[in-house]
Amino acid sequence: MKVAYPGAPGAFSHEACLRFLPEHEPVPVVAFLDVVDAVQRGAVDLGILPIENNEAGDTGARELIAASALSVTQEQVLPIRMHLLGLPYAKLGDIRTVVSHPVALRQCANTLANLGLETQEASNTAVAAQALTSPNRGVLASEAAAGLYGLAILKCDVHDRSDNATTFAIVARSKA
Repeated sequence: MKVAYPGAPGAFSHEACLRFLPEHEPVPVVAFLDVVDAVQRGAVDLGILPIENNEAGDTGARELIAASALSVTQEQVLPIRMHLLGLPYAKLGDIRTVVSHPVALRQCANTLANLGLETQEASNTAVAAQALTSPNRGVLASEAAAGLYGLAILKCDVHDRSDNATTFAIVARSKA
């Protein structure tokens, strides 16, 4: 059994797959719409999409699901620990710009503003971690992404709420 998720290994959607569907093989795809498409075509058995974060709000995935031939089989809440990652030799004081998914940036907006950091959007937290090459840039991503992509955690728990969490929808093809 396979489950599609948006992003790359180390993404929070990947973590949700491992936590809520441990018997399924996680299959990374590029974007939310690609998850919907993969499930509708039968390329995978299920999909998992982040639908809402308790700080940043709606992700836009709920509308994609509603416009599709999919149904939500369950919703699960995943606590999110967002870290500021950098290259192994980078220092926090070197960072000028933080790159991540727009919803991740919203989860950490006050903290990033207090640190005086600019932001730039990416398609996914783990994709941003994979692409990091500058010591003057950091990414918001998971501890798993740091380990997978050889990055250092420059600052732990940069989310604005201590109870930061995202609700994930598990989706399947609707029965005829």
